[in-house]
Amino acid sequence: MKKSMIILSILFPMFCVAQNEVDALRYSQNFFSGTARSVSMGGALGALGGDFSTLSTNPAGLGIYRSSEFMFTPTFSYNTTSSTFKDGTPLDDYKFRMDFSNIGFVGTHLSGREDGWVSTNFAIGYNRIADFNRYVKIDGVNNSSSMTDYFAMLANNTKFSSLSDVGFDVSSAWDSYLIDPANADSTMYKSALSKYGETQTKDINTKGGMGEYVFSLAGNYSNKLFIGGTLGIQSVRYIEHSDYTERDPKDSIPAFTSFDFKNDLKTTGAGFNFKLGIIFKPADWIRIGGAIHTPTFYNLHDEYSSSLKSTFSDNLHGTGEEYKSPVSTYDYQLTSPFRAIGDLGFVIGKVALIGIEYEYLDYSVARLRADDYPFRDENNTIQTAYTATGNIKVGAEFKNGPLSIRAGYGLYGSPFRSGQANENSTRTSYNAGFGIRNDDFFFDLAFSYNIQNEKYFLYDPSIVANPAVNIKTYYISALATFGFKF
Repeated sequence: MKKSMIILSILFPMFCVAQNEVDALRYSQNFFSGTARSVSMGGALGALGGDFSTLSTNPAGLGIYRSSEFMFTPTFSYNTTSSTFKDGTPLDDYKFRMDFSNIGFVGTHLSGREDGWVSTNFAIGYNRIADFNRYVKIDGVNNSSSMTDYFAMLANNTKFSSLSDVGFDVSSAWDSYLIDPANADSTMYKSALSKYGETQTKDINTKGGMGEYVFSLAGNYSNKLFIGGTLGIQSVRYIEHSDYTERDPKDSIPAFTSFDFKNDLKTTGAGFNFKLGIIFKPADWIRIGGAIHTPTFYNLHDEYSSSLKSTFSDNLHGTGEEYKSPVSTYDYQLTSPFRAIGDLGFVIGKVALIGIEYEYLDYSVARLRADDYPFRDENNTIQTAYTATGNIKVGAEFKNGPLSIRAGYGLYGSPFRSGQANENSTRTSYNAGFGIRNDDFFFDLAFSYNIQNEKYFLYDPSIVANPAVNIKTYYISALATFGFKF
């Protein structure tokens, strides 16, 4: 296991070495997708129900159904990033993806009464809850530090013969001459660079996502009270390749030419949770809902590897060296935070619907577990770096016969405590769409535009000061739901 570091980025660890507090955050954040109707209304359907996406938020919404249906939602996504290193020119990159954000079946049994238990409904299907696909490019000149300083700080107070105990990256930095002895007994180290001004670049390619397979049951009591529950089985697939380099293109640093540090990580796994929801309709024009989600209990499997290559041009360091780590694997568990949701829905005749949802969760209670390692440092960092936050969703639907026009907004709070570099790193969602429905078929189209800002550090600034990289990510997607009612 690596030593825990204070987390100052949102989606990327400083090195791709897995099983740390960044993983806990990555798999605890959910940005629900699901049906096009739900997305176009910002996901604010918890109290209104009657949509398959609510099975992953407030499963009481399943009780609203009065007929059976089957639906599926193909999705086209375009994720683009813009990164700025110091005061340099922003670097942009993008990634396309086509996938399914939803597929499901709802079965309805009507009792034939309008009092007591009016109906019992069940459903099975899939909703996508996270998208990890994006490219990030970082490029700039650093006149104050180098990653070799970071390697040296980690190596300090360790004899060179034991540096492999600190980690592959540190021992490889020594073996490839990127750090030199700073004292006679070789327990203190310094960078091999005699001055700064090197160009630092990093390319980060991530892909994968998270989805939830839902098994739900709900009931309708006298058209006033709706109760539902969902067993959620969540799947995880995350792949990251990063390539970090430092080079001296102007030949201004004596002896040093360049070094290249690559990392690969693949995480797969699954988890389960339970959701209970309720909707109460005190009057025809208002619905009040709420839901609680247990923590998700994940079993995760990591595969990771690294390589480091240096190039010099003097007799002391030679021409440099290259070292590749073997592929390492590790199995561990993650418990994500529980969630509490409150919903309001307003029904304005047959003309309009308005939904409001507030979701509360505390990221500081996430925990990493394993039988052979306590994760004490990592879990302590989770407690000190993360905090409780809330997510707000608002949506509206306006109807004109079979045609519906929709719009929605979402604001996802930052999971970081005050004082952290990303304390203000929220995610904002703007959504719109329309739908056409008749007795047998419905078609919904949605467009979603999400923005997230974050500060990213090439190496831990609490160990070696280095400038923040400002990254802005735009998540743009178009969803089309095809549904059949029977």
